[in-house]
Amino acid sequence: NEPYMVLSRRFKGRTEPKEKGQIVRVMQWNVLAQGLTESNPRKNYCKTPPRYLAWETRRYLLLLEIMSYMPDIIILQEVDRYDFLEPKLREFGYRGKFRERPNSPITQTDDGVLKPDGCAIFYHVDRFDMVDAQFKQLVNQSGNPTGCIAFALRLIMLEDNSSLLVVNSHFRGGSEFSPARQEACVDLCNFIAENSDPNEMVVIGADLCEEPSERGYNHMTSKYKDVYTYALDGKTMPYTTWRVRPEGEEKFANDCVFFNDSQFRYLRVGKVPIVGAERTENWHFAVVRMQ
Repeated sequence: NEPYMVLSRRFKGRTEPKEKGQIVRVMQWNVLAQGLTESNPRKNYCKTPPRYLAWETRRYLLLLEIMSYMPDIIILQEVDRYDFLEPKLREFGYRGKFRERPNSPITQTDDGVLKPDGCAIFYHVDRFDMVDAQFKQLVNQSGNPTGCIAFALRLIMLEDNSSLLVVNSHFRGGSEFSPARQEACVDLCNFIAENSDPNEMVVIGADLCEEPSERGYNHMTSKYKDVYTYALDGKTMPYTTWRVRPEGEEKFANDCVFFNDSQFRYLRVGKVPIVGAERTENWHFAVVRMQ
């Protein structure tokens, strides 16, 4: 009966608007697919006790983390338990859509009951109506699939009838896929341009598996603004993903929220908390931002 706590996050960034109705809180999070949570001293979760990875424990901790921020829009990757999340979040006033990721690594395991993971977007019905949904498997310059996906919902804000395109994308990790990620970023920007109007607000939540120094990320920031660098006056987060492997500790800044210039002016982001190996591992920290 150990107590579970949400890690404390401090919000930092540009000044909030005074009118509360103008604020939209967006949460972007790679939740770690349950099918990838095997605990083994020689594998990925070498320091995580199995009880913390059990779905009976994790499922309500995921909900606790999400609802602690009361987001208006939730963008999630590595969702392989949508059948649990959708009805639970519906109880809190959310509606959502899900698309499976092609070539999900979960389908390559030995356990036949595992479900492929994918991307999900939820929105709160008190703030938004959904107009339509679009999906694409991103391709390279030759038109061949990259293993990366783009998933978008067009929402109408009930307060002023303005349109917002919410995009979710998940790329393949590993240095061997770096060229594919770069070309997928180009196709992702093309996908957004094809599905958005010039004056429409766009927000993109993505696990790019790219560091800010890599070419795919740089292509994204040539078209859209990174919420962290904008809100923090040019600074980047030291990391958004933290994990421990048998080879040692690793930190990456590869979870992103991008936005266009349409009507976004006031931004605050949740700073990544400080954690230690004794707490947990393989965290994709939720990126939370406010308009």
